[in-house]
Amino acid sequence: MFSFRTLSAAALICTLAGGSALAQTGNDVRIIPGADTIAWQPAPPMFPSGTRMSFLYGSADKAGPFTLRVMMPAGSVIPPHTHNMDEMLTVLGGSIHHYIGPTITTDQDKVLAAGGFVHLPPNVPHALKAGTQGAIVQVSGTGPFTMTYVNPQDDPRHTNR
Repeated sequence: MFSFRTLSAAALICTLAGGSALAQTGNDVRIIPGADTIAWQPAPPMFPSGTRMSFLYGSADKAGPFTLRVMMPAGSVIPPHTHNMDEMLTVLGGSIHHYIGPTITTDQDKVLAAGGFVHLPPNVPHALKAGTQGAIVQVSGTGPFTMTYVNPQDDPRHTNR
């Protein structure tokens, strides 16, 4: 099980410290004026080395909606895993290979370029591989969010990053 509590707090502090990166009112309206104002942080250790993340809205470890962005280095792989909630993923830049199922097989390979979208119901095993230029994906859902690797040995926390 994975919690974004520490990362989301750090991302929020960095974003707020950036001044114009985030405008917030008492109604919890969030405005991010452009990609150059996103505060990127190293992703938690359960993601491939070099992966970066930014929380745009909400907290993935609490009840309620959240939106985050993930920057994946070229060729990096997030092995087959599941989530406890519906996941909406949009490719914003670069491309990804998206696989449905408990293993990565070529017959399940769907290449998604910028603008590509995937909706996955809870507990659907899937995997991602960033294209040759890397990828930036935006993930939205309703927390709390968990990520469980189909094969626990695929979890990067069990290897030397």
